[in-house]
Amino acid sequence: MLADVSGFSRMMGADEEATVDQIKEFHRQLKALVEEFEGRVVDTAGDSVLGEFDSVVNAVRCACRIQEKQASENIRTRIGIHLGDVIVEDYQVYGDGVNIAARLEPLAEPGGICISEAVYQQIRSKLDLPVEDLGLTALKNIEHPIRLYRVPPVGPRPSPALVASKRVESPREVQRESTGESAADGFLRPANLVPLTVGVFLLLSRVLLFPTAGVLPTGGAILISIVMGRIWAGRSRRAGEFLLALGLGVASGALWTNWSRVTNGIFVLAGLVVAAVGAGIRARGSRVEAS
Repeated sequence: MLADVSGFSRMMGADEEATVDQIKEFHRQLKALVEEFEGRVVDTAGDSVLGEFDSVVNAVRCACRIQEKQASENIRTRIGIHLGDVIVEDYQVYGDGVNIAARLEPLAEPGGICISEAVYQQIRSKLDLPVEDLGLTALKNIEHPIRLYRVPPVGPRPSPALVASKRVESPREVQRESTGESAADGFLRPANLVPLTVGVFLLLSRVLLFPTAGVLPTGGAILISIVMGRIWAGRSRRAGEFLLALGLGVASGALWTNWSRVTNGIFVLAGLVVAAVGAGIRARGSRVEAS
């Protein structure tokens, strides 16, 4: 669980000394609440507090209690909660579980909570909370999109002027930020460049080496389609597009081999099946994002 004060820069600019006192009290209150719900504070940095819990239900209950307590005070917080493995070292925690929680926190409204699908599945039948389904959301530096849910703020929402200094990014904005890598950058990554080079070499093996009845060119075409699919899926952050590209590569085997009508049909059919699965996954992902 990561809690962060909304409008901290504005508060510091208005009254630095009073804000420092408020943040100290904020840290003290959160530490007491985290311990009340059988968790522990593992880090505090400026206006943020990172808490660890053995029970995800307790983590969400604690977050709700924090927001209820803060609703009547001047400090408004955003909280992100994720359930995942972490590495504990020297009383500190590291890993994707922490990184994802840090990405969720800015997506919460001031006074609200943002949780991942893993958290939602654990609490849906145990806690009666109003939640807003944000759909599949791409998070910066996180490999796969994650379905997110947002718990609205407790009490009256702050005015736009109060939160202007720390604007909440929508999932679409986070997605644009996380997919800012150009196609050229994607091709130049060693993990893509090496197999792409091998694929091109195999594709041209009929000219560079010797005829292989289309076996090597087919393998090269499939390898190239795998690389293209990875880059395509990575840039669009849409599940299923990797399979679309792979299906095209498999289907192209009919062009490169041309052994017989039967084998050509097998290549095309296999490619169409793979591409159809990818198209179905992509369509479902689009419907989830639109909901």
